[in-house]
Amino acid sequence: MVTTSANGFLNKCPLLCTIRHQPATVWVISAVSFFIDTFIYSLTVAMLPEILQKDMGASESATGLVTTMFGIGGLIGSLSSGILSDHYHDRNVLQIIGSLIYVIAGVIFYYSKHYYQLLLFRFINGIASGIACTLLCTAVGDVYPANLLGFKLAIVYLCNDIAYTIGPICGQKLYQINGVYGPALLVIALGLFKLVLLIVFAEDSLVIREFVRVRLSTLAPANLVQDNSQMLHGKHAEVMSYDNAGIDVLEKSDSQLPTQKNNPNITFGIDNPPQRASISLWRLLVRPPVVISAFAIISCLGIQGMLEGLVPLHLIDRFSRSDDSGMAFVILGLVFTVLVSAVGKLTDATIRWRGEVMRYYIILFGSISTVLAMLLMTLANTYATMMVGFSFFALTNLCMCIPAQSAFGDFVNGANVDSMARGYSIAICAWAVGAIALPSIGSALYSHAGFTKSVMGVSSIACAITAGACLAFIIRKQRLCVGQR
Repeated sequence: MVTTSANGFLNKCPLLCTIRHQPATVWVISAVSFFIDTFIYSLTVAMLPEILQKDMGASESATGLVTTMFGIGGLIGSLSSGILSDHYHDRNVLQIIGSLIYVIAGVIFYYSKHYYQLLLFRFINGIASGIACTLLCTAVGDVYPANLLGFKLAIVYLCNDIAYTIGPICGQKLYQINGVYGPALLVIALGLFKLVLLIVFAEDSLVIREFVRVRLSTLAPANLVQDNSQMLHGKHAEVMSYDNAGIDVLEKSDSQLPTQKNNPNITFGIDNPPQRASISLWRLLVRPPVVISAFAIISCLGIQGMLEGLVPLHLIDRFSRSDDSGMAFVILGLVFTVLVSAVGKLTDATIRWRGEVMRYYIILFGSISTVLAMLLMTLANTYATMMVGFSFFALTNLCMCIPAQSAFGDFVNGANVDSMARGYSIAICAWAVGAIALPSIGSALYSHAGFTKSVMGVSSIACAITAGACLAFIIRKQRLCVGQR
């Protein structure tokens, strides 16, 4: 009720109302919010080993446990926000709650003197991050069609990568100047800034979706209305042919609402929009495109999380370079920043050129190449060679992450169901599972087997599962195509 009253008050200003109802505003706010989320996360990445081992006397495996707590929080935040957002048809309120949770996390970090307090900080931070990542991706998926979604999400992740680049440096500098107090105050300030940004400039993405639909019905010529409506719902004929591309859309049993697929006599336009059924999380999860994309996210982001804990330790143990851990993540972030938009554009172009099945060829390439990148890092005898491997990992990570992330929005839009938040909650849950499992396993193995065996063992198994799932899906679809001929 309070949020509705605030929106009504803000929309009385014509200029602000216009800004609030633009899809581009959703995109920009999502990008800025993603920057804030990742900046808060990466702020503590480089300083955690020093805080835990030098200041608190914790063991090496304690770093992995702190990362795991972040993943557990992310799992809770993403699942709850995805289900609640689709159920209540509201994106904004939960994002505002997530901003307040960031402020709470910053206060806890400010008063952190003991190990359990750091665990609590990362857990609360994980909840806020799970809410943010789920609903930010969902909001972009709500207002943009599939033929733009890969690039739009890639730009959002560009802001994510910029934050990942500068976050560790800022964290180290602030920690050296004022201990945990400097980073903690910055976390609180960013949480408050995001809160104000969402309240003043962000209209709910579902409201904007409806607003654009009505505006098209008013302004567009009659012969373009239906095409524009289909583009708004992500079903443009040039790119969204899920059956022909080899993706299993939801059968009639999944949704009893009429669609053009199960009733060709029905026509949908601006004045007669298709009803969008809401389906359960489980029904989404058992779909092959969703499962494969979830495996890809677990692998690429789980391995990245593992390296965040192990690379600083390896630089100290192997190269005696304790001051260069922050620079290592700067290099990784810079490569992410340079390549992310190109990979997004290339993914969209490749899928448009050869069909939806090419998404899984790209993920397959990324899986195999990630193992090669890990091999290069583990065999490196110099710091420079290791950074080359780390940079190559950034490319292979994007080749897995970008196609997998856009797959959730494309699939939900293509199936024409009202489950966008549930779809992206699965994506963020997959990231959380990777952040929980792989860093803790890698840290435990590092204590007993060293860097090479831990990194190669974990990454090889994770990437083999993802590559096997992609390959099985591709072979199955090729056989189906041959059988149909």
